[in-house]
Amino acid sequence: MGISLKGATILSIIIESILYGISIFLFGITLWSLTYQRKSSEISRIMVTAACMLLLLSTLHIVLSANFVWQAFISSANVDMFLEDNNNNTSKEIVNVLETLFGDVILIYRCYIVWQRIEVIIIPIIGWISYVVSAGYTIWILRQMSPTSPLTESIVFQQEMKKWMISANSTALITNLIATSTLAFKLWLVHRRSSGIRTTKSQVYPILLVIIECGALYSMALLTLLVTYLSESFSSYVVLDMMCQIIPITFCLLIVRTAMLRFDDGTRQGLFTSTLARISDCPPTVTTPVTVHINRMMVVDSEVGKASEDSSGRIDAKEHSC
Repeated sequence: MGISLKGATILSIIIESILYGISIFLFGITLWSLTYQRKSSEISRIMVTAACMLLLLSTLHIVLSANFVWQAFISSANVDMFLEDNNNNTSKEIVNVLETLFGDVILIYRCYIVWQRIEVIIIPIIGWISYVVSAGYTIWILRQMSPTSPLTESIVFQQEMKKWMISANSTALITNLIATSTLAFKLWLVHRRSSGIRTTKSQVYPILLVIIECGALYSMALLTLLVTYLSESFSSYVVLDMMCQIIPITFCLLIVRTAMLRFDDGTRQGLFTSTLARISDCPPTVTTPVTVHINRMMVVDSEVGKASEDSSGRIDAKEHSC
């Protein structure tokens, strides 16, 4: 027997509260990792602002969730009718949509920063716009529909509502998969190219794994939401409320874990350090001066949110045979 609507409502606020505590903890570490041992000019204000916005939205969502539970079980005379009336829950859905949109914008922005090519993010942008339309229309439908009487079928599982909910969640999942894959593919290319000329362990590969793991976590949450909704289970309510905390958690996890790699390396360099080999680690042998021309060099900061580029440059190095 599936979980009841009452049970799903209580379970969702419990799980969301736990995830919110984790989100608060990671937010504090994120701010520290973005600002520690950095000059004011080195701090990525975009990423700091994004972290604050996600925390604000997740806080607003859990406040609305707590208020919803209070009104349903304490203030309401008929708990079942209150829970079925989605007009009482629209504010939560709006915050959920806004947070999903904001999270996708950050991911698309990261793709652009890494690739520096607008055509790479065209498909994710189209997916983002599609989600705006489908999610916006879904909320509008929720506002127009009234609770069923008797309560034989939930509003959110009715046919008209179902197709738009599936469309919105599927679009969000596909957009996330495409954007994450695009970002990971670029990092893999950088790792493959740098591996051939570096004598030390690549610093790109660990970041590649972090991005894949964070993207997989969010994608699995979206997939779980789709599966539970298609099965017409009230557990989809639980997963939906969890999403508003999973989004800031995955965002902060990416920054925190890349910061850990930065400090483990013992440097203050960004995500992509120079792909030139550390030749000084090789035994001393016959050396021959050689001039290396760099046509283009890009450095992306550790939070994958700030890039600087030099169109040309020249360095002098020593050619060693190890």
